[in-house]
Amino acid sequence: MTRTGDQAYIKELNRTILLNALRFQGEMSRTQLAAMTGLNKATVSSLIDELIAGHLVVEVGHGTSQVGRRPILLMFNASAGFVIGIDLQVGFARIVATDLAGQIVQVMESSVSSFEPQHVIDTLVRKVRELATQLPSSPLGIVGVGVAVPALVDFTRGIVINAPNLNWKNIHLKALLEHHLSVPVYVDNEANAGALAEKLSGAGRDVSDLIYVSAGVGLGTGIIVNHELIRGADGMAGEFGHMIVEPQGWKCHCGSQGCWEMYASEKALVSVYQKLSGRSCTSEEILGLAKARDAFAFEAVQFVGKYLGIGISNIVNALNPTLIIIGNRLRDAGDGLMRQIHQTVQSRCFVAGYADVQIQFTSLGQDTCAVGAASVVLHDFFSGPRVHQSVDAAQLQS
Repeated sequence: MTRTGDQAYIKELNRTILLNALRFQGEMSRTQLAAMTGLNKATVSSLIDELIAGHLVVEVGHGTSQVGRRPILLMFNASAGFVIGIDLQVGFARIVATDLAGQIVQVMESSVSSFEPQHVIDTLVRKVRELATQLPSSPLGIVGVGVAVPALVDFTRGIVINAPNLNWKNIHLKALLEHHLSVPVYVDNEANAGALAEKLSGAGRDVSDLIYVSAGVGLGTGIIVNHELIRGADGMAGEFGHMIVEPQGWKCHCGSQGCWEMYASEKALVSVYQKLSGRSCTSEEILGLAKARDAFAFEAVQFVGKYLGIGISNIVNALNPTLIIIGNRLRDAGDGLMRQIHQTVQSRCFVAGYADVQIQFTSLGQDTCAVGAASVVLHDFFSGPRVHQSVDAAQLQS
């Protein structure tokens, strides 16, 4: 049901505006907040008192004034609580704890030896509880857990619809995790999470339109347009990994053939290298060989770079973003991969000849999607600030 503009809603909206002004603009006085937001001073004073009582804002001393008393400065309290973000990939999970500003305070990585859903659930619950015990006490405790999955995801219900590389279909991940953890759980596509991370904490902070390309075992994209994540009518936007780049090409696990993912992912790197060399190696080994100037490994990286460039050219022609960010494991291919991508885009992309499109590797490294998963929680938490009950490590055990 759509909420109408009653008094409580307007109050919550104004409180959100004030809090986010402090989050993004830094220290300000009550008078400065009133001038910036257009709210009257009495309203600002009352709402700030509520935010202070809720531990989300603190007073940090006095500013300067040429006339009268020096104003008291206010600051967003990023240490009031924590968020846990999980990047669930094939064979491992990267888990971070961030403060309420999205800054990492703890990192943990765990192997995931089986794709069987209950095994994964048990592993994640155990690791979240373990990480929680390592965090300092805080007024709000842990406000939520975010999970980024390489999958089609029903974001609203937290259901993994189809994760081919995990062999999952219709897994109610949100409900299963919330059954064990006493905090809200959010489940999102890992490329969406990567895009949010770059927008909120990385290279995309000052950019209105960007595309995050997650190039790992699979291939997905997260799309930010006019500062907002694009989910599409059914929440499935960004599946460019299954855009056809070779109509009669290699068979994809999705049932189609010639998908971009089959030519520009770790799977492609491993497959091409094996065909060229006759040897079977992991993607990490191939990337190491490429840096050591192994001819077959270098050629395999160039092949993947060419097809990444072809797919990126199509995306740029369609969406005209300012920034393309490449993340996940193929970022480790380094300059050789990036040169091939740039060369292909310059030769094949119509829009690139007229627009200033930047292409770069993620600025957040291997933490991108885990930070992104935490960012999904923060996005919801700050869409309507509320005073949350503290959830500490002991409560997560229940």
